[in-house]
Amino acid sequence: MAETVTPLIRRLEPQDLPAYKALRDEALERHPESFVSDPATERMRSPESYLGRLGWSEAMGGTFLLGAWLGDELAGSIACERELMPKIRHRANIVGMYVRERHTRHGIGRQLLGAAIDLARQADGLEMLVLTVTASNERAVRMYERAGFRIYGLLPRAIRIETGTRVRYYDKAHMMLEL
Repeated sequence: MAETVTPLIRRLEPQDLPAYKALRDEALERHPESFVSDPATERMRSPESYLGRLGWSEAMGGTFLLGAWLGDELAGSIACERELMPKIRHRANIVGMYVRERHTRHGIGRQLLGAAIDLARQADGLEMLVLTVTASNERAVRMYERAGFRIYGLLPRAIRIETGTRVRYYDKAHMMLEL
């Protein structure tokens, strides 16, 4: 790994949504195998459509969007979305983890994940974080495992990507962390 970089990691606010949307659109375009959202569909969304992902209005906590800033550039992000139904609101989903290619291998992803886990631990009654990761992305799987997540299942052919006449499938590993 290259030298560790120390970004400013903080919760995103409404004024950060244009930078977040640009980062998200880049992630979906560059790594379609890693996200269930479709790049063409998501490109049509407005930055304001992600307002709910910020979680500022949720009293119990556990829904938030963190960004890693290097100066004025949003270098990476991670979201946590808490389940709202009473029987499952002890769980939250880690989603949308992405670090711009030029900033990978500097510890930013690890720092974002650690900050997300720390903030999730502060949420009232939150007991578990779950996520899915493309099983063939060994670097990401190892990062999650080092943070304490463990694989509890595998969904074969979870992602289907068509490129012209070619179809490719990607398995998703399901992982969890007890807080």
